Amino acid sequence: MKNASLLAIVPLLAGSLLAQANTVPGLDGRLDLVDNLDYYGRRGAAYPNGEAGMAMLNEMCNPGTVVIPWQAAMQPNHPKFGFLIVRESNGRMEQISDRSYCKHAFTSTNYSGPCGTCQNPGTGSVMGIHCADTYGSGNNADRNWLGPADEIDPWLGTWNPIGSYFDQGDPNVGAPNNSDGVRSPSYNGPDDVKNRVTVKETDLITPGANYFYGIHLLHQGEALANRGYNLASRGFSPSWNGSSWSFGNNSVGMVWGSILQHWQGATLDSGSNGNDDGRFFVACKVTPLGGGQFHYEYAVHNVDNSRGGATFRVPVDPAAVVANYSFRDIDNNALNNWIGARQGNEVVFTAPVSNPLNWNTIYNFGFDCNIAPGGGGVVLDEARLGAGALSVTVLSQIPGGVPVAQVTSVGTPCASCASSFYESWNGGFDLANSSMTLSFAGGAYTAGPGTSAFVAPTGTSLALSDDSEATVNLPFSLAYPGGTTTQLHVCSNGFLSPAASNGTTFDPSIAGLLGGAPRWAALWHDLNPGAGGAVRFDSTPTMVRITWVAVPNYGGSLPNTFQVQFEANGSVHMIWQALDVGGNGHLVGWSRGGNASDPGNRDISATLPQGWSLCANDFQGISLSASARPVVGTTLSLDTTNLPAGSLFAALLLSPVQFTPAIDLTSQGMPGCFQHGGADAVHLMLAPGAVFSQPLSIPNSVAFSGVTIVGQSYSYSPPLTPAGVIASNALLLLIGQI
Repeated sequence: MKNASLLAIVPLLAGSLLAQANTVPGLDGRLDLVDNLDYYGRRGAAYPNGEAGMAMLNEMCNPGTVVIPWQAAMQPNHPKFGFLIVRESNGRMEQISDRSYCKHAFTSTNYSGPCGTCQNPGTGSVMGIHCADTYGSGNNADRNWLGPADEIDPWLGTWNPIGSYFDQGDPNVGAPNNSDGVRSPSYNGPDDVKNRVTVKETDLITPGANYFYGIHLLHQGEALANRGYNLASRGFSPSWNGSSWSFGNNSVGMVWGSILQHWQGATLDSGSNGNDDGRFFVACKVTPLGGGQFHYEYAVHNVDNSRGGATFRVPVDPAAVVANYSFRDIDNNALNNWIGARQGNEVVFTAPVSNPLNWNTIYNFGFDCNIAPGGGGVVLDEARLGAGALSVTVLSQIPGGVPVAQVTSVGTPCASCASSFYESWNGGFDLANSSMTLSFAGGAYTAGPGTSAFVAPTGTSLALSDDSEATVNLPFSLAYPGGTTTQLHVCSNGFLSPAASNGTTFDPSIAGLLGGAPRWAALWHDLNPGAGGAVRFDSTPTMVRITWVAVPNYGGSLPNTFQVQFEANGSVHMIWQALDVGGNGHLVGWSRGGNASDPGNRDISATLPQGWSLCANDFQGISLSASARPVVGTTLSLDTTNLPAGSLFAALLLSPVQFTPAIDLTSQGMPGCFQHGGADAVHLMLAPGAVFSQPLSIPNSVAFSGVTIVGQSYSYSPPLTPAGVIASNALLLLIGQI
């Protein structure tokens, strides 16, 4: 493919500067938080051949200049939320959830949050300017507000309630009541999975896989220019304990944009149908197979294209030999698979009429080819009639296009260290009648089995009610990671803080734990001492005790008793007695806050016997990045950042050789570290400081186009490993003409 061919498709990608037909000026919703992927039951055959049902939390706010309509069904104008679960494994990024039912939002609580001070409208039927609202996972699992994705136009954000699932009811109430615009009862039967986000258990146990969950926020009348924060996702780690699942967050924090961006080593681009319909995102990963052969793997995410995709077309060089076509969708029906074939100078995958690529869905396409990758445009032909062009073009990698310079990060830094820990549950809480001690030394905690016994409280009742807070004065200055305090702010919902800014929220949030003020979450849960029991404060010159005595869950009657002890030496003891595991979610942990890094969900009961150490400050390892793509005739900077203070030296190693698999350096005294490339060129810097930058000049010759350079950094930073040396991620630099 000539250079001109690439330039020729640019006008097709530009689209129109106009907005869609129903745009409301100033309307802008922002998805600020995706969190708490929780388990709601299973169905089918015995593990691992059944299906799991799940739901997740979201917080959104209004950064726009107009209120956002929030009319409950059966009114049509309210936010809708789509849900998605994907897995990265075996060179693919695949959707493993069903095309889940979507949440229809029904009221806005309108509080001040991430968008600033709320201009409260005084009604939940709109979201005020700068206001925020949270729908917990229990709310998003409520099937009274879950309806089919097919009923929603994702481009316009519209929904017609007449004859909808809500109108029909489940089971269907029959004519004429199933199309009269009056709400009929939704499903409320014994199947815990039906209509919730559903994943086959066999898809959750793939060795070495990476898992991610995401949410898509839709608004009626929101311009495309304001949709940059409407998609968000993060990583999780599924775990089966013999009777139920848990889906704790891992170290992959929340990011905005298509969930396909988590696919390591893939390129990602998007295209839309001008001002008439929405977007397809196309991720592509090309893997050399040896012998001049390459495997092309594409994942296509229909974000908000209402007409859907019917064919996926990839231009190929006339000399290309194509083989081993592959396709994956989200069902097990081989009769509706798309068929791949060579048609002229294109590879064409064609859908049966019954299986277009609809919005909030990811399909996979693959083939082998004897032509190296370059830049070009793939084409999706629309599946249904409607406004706009018949096809959408998206920039991507194709066999035989113009060589495109790329930078791909592989592997992860080693010797990272977290300052926080937590475990989050939605059912299955297992810390009753146990204890844990956080010993304070060197500015950080070490967690281990409890070393202090429960003491029956006799002191002052703090007179806490539902979602309330009290402040207590300490008889000593308490040192904790990051500061000292002579006061504690005690929340009725089971957490304590040296600052009042954590509020009294009842819904435990991992993002809240990590992003707020320092917090000890002894049992962050929706507790209500106003309905029974008490929270008591006892103190001696060397110890303070805060005890929740027989406090019930909100709306429940069974008691919860637990105690937190603070010693003058900085040690903290959490001691759990009898607990009611019902109600909403539970969270236990500690964080110094301030947007601390997410260490992932820890199984406290399993790891407590051997204990674990935290750092005074988060350390994510040293990171290698490039300032630009390696285009021939240009100079870029390779930047090693986050070098620990006091590092004696840093080194950047460059080589044309990539080690696959990477070499495990544990035997060299570097546990968790891997070497990804050779050491043909070594750039050394003594006493580098926090950043080490090395320029790299690419000769101005097309002869270098297609050459790959592997770069990786090391630093001597004891005592993070026994050898004192730590390693960064690696970069694969593919030199290209553009």
